[in-house]
Amino acid sequence: MAKMRIFNSLEEAEFESPPKFNSTERKNFFATSIAINELLENLRTPTNKVCFLVSLGYFKARRRFFYRKFMPADIEFVANQLGVNPMSVHPKQYDKATYLRHQELILLHFGWQKFDADCAKLEVQSLVKIHYRPKFVLLQLLDALIYKKIEIPSYRTFSDLIIPAFNQHQETLGEIVFNALDEKQRLKLDSFLQKEDENVDWSYRLTFFKKTYQSTKPLKIKANLDDLKALQQLYLEFYPVITKLNLSSANVRHYAYLVIKSQIPQISRRSVQIRYLYLVAFIAYQTFKLNDMLIDTLLQTVKTATNSAERRQKEAYFAEREKRDESFKTFKQNIFETLSTIRHIVDDKQLNDNQKVPLISQVLETETVKFETIISSEKKTQHGQDYFEVLEEQSLKLQRRVSDIVRQIQFDKNSSNPELFKALEHYQTCDANIDKTAPTNFVKPEERTALISEDGKFRPSLYKILLFVHVAETIKSGALNLIHSEKYRSLDDYLIPKTKWEKHRAEYSI
Repeated sequence: MAKMRIFNSLEEAEFESPPKFNSTERKNFFATSIAINELLENLRTPTNKVCFLVSLGYFKARRRFFYRKFMPADIEFVANQLGVNPMSVHPKQYDKATYLRHQELILLHFGWQKFDADCAKLEVQSLVKIHYRPKFVLLQLLDALIYKKIEIPSYRTFSDLIIPAFNQHQETLGEIVFNALDEKQRLKLDSFLQKEDENVDWSYRLTFFKKTYQSTKPLKIKANLDDLKALQQLYLEFYPVITKLNLSSANVRHYAYLVIKSQIPQISRRSVQIRYLYLVAFIAYQTFKLNDMLIDTLLQTVKTATNSAERRQKEAYFAEREKRDESFKTFKQNIFETLSTIRHIVDDKQLNDNQKVPLISQVLETETVKFETIISSEKKTQHGQDYFEVLEEQSLKLQRRVSDIVRQIQFDKNSSNPELFKALEHYQTCDANIDKTAPTNFVKPEERTALISEDGKFRPSLYKILLFVHVAETIKSGALNLIHSEKYRSLDDYLIPKTKWEKHRAEYSI
């Protein structure tokens, strides 16, 4: 593998170059004071005076020194400011002993300390346990040095401190993994780097687990579930080893990416300890990634199903609007006709009261049936019954994509919605074979009513899609979490445990 680098060539050149000031910045950073003028008076040659003040300005801007790296424009500006002929300033004659003595004067003037590699080494060793990229460590160390008022060294000094610390930390982790594995587990990890078919170049077992599908097609979802089943078994087997490593999610992701982006022969050429470290991290990361991807699929497909149901309900509502308007128009006409008929019966002199009452009742009964039919149809739409019917029609399509996800994913029992978790446990235990004994306390009252059809039968398809909808909503709200996940774990899992914080507080506070 390529040699580890912290900065790329452009970033390194920028770091090692003195600041590039404009005219306003030169006036600011090369301004003198009474204390600075006293220091300048003790310097003999024009070169020493100009180089001292330029070095002081550079330190003020970047908190570090640049030996003999002076911008010509800065030399000319400072020389003119000090009343010195720029032609009499010769930076090449600015010797190392004088430069080091000036460093001490500048540090003393600003109240800063000289860089101490031994002290910095301890901080680097603490930082590499937290951060997974050398660049992050360098930037964090820069902030720490500035906060503590310690001179910033050269890039080479940083590199000589950080890269060996990373290599040493990785070797330590590799030793932990190697010693924690038994012979059977080592053989199992070695099998990842072996071919399933010697005649096919890409048939390494590890290659099959590298690929994941973000599609919502049932076959692709099934492929992800099959991989998750195999990986999750491995993850649980290697969980004690992963726990001993005590790696952050970022570190796990870093080592896993080294596996994902590397060719199999590149991984095989690594030492046994490092190879096992990478593979164990890959198993953990890929397990979490597949869990997250499948939950993303659940959220996406449930949203699609509910949107489709709502859209179809609206379409049906508007399609029936003309029919309803016509019905009410007919109903109003019937009302007037009924009233006219009743008035005619009442005014009929040939009929006595005993004859009129049955005739009036007959007319009213006929119109009441028509009225109740219209009102029932309208209430059915207004109260959402049509929506549940449309939602139930989406159930089978959604089940093909989501049912196995809900059955296989391991949810955190410490849910803030225990009734939903109870329903999930029942769903997984009965292998998705739902009947009227299924828990229904997690649904809303109107949904619970809708679960029983007009003929008194339980509606399992509606139950399942309502379960999926509530699972999706509860996951998005953070009330339902996963055990093996990066994105959907409990908030407490992302925090540093209190005992660990108190024990390593100094390291985390750097």
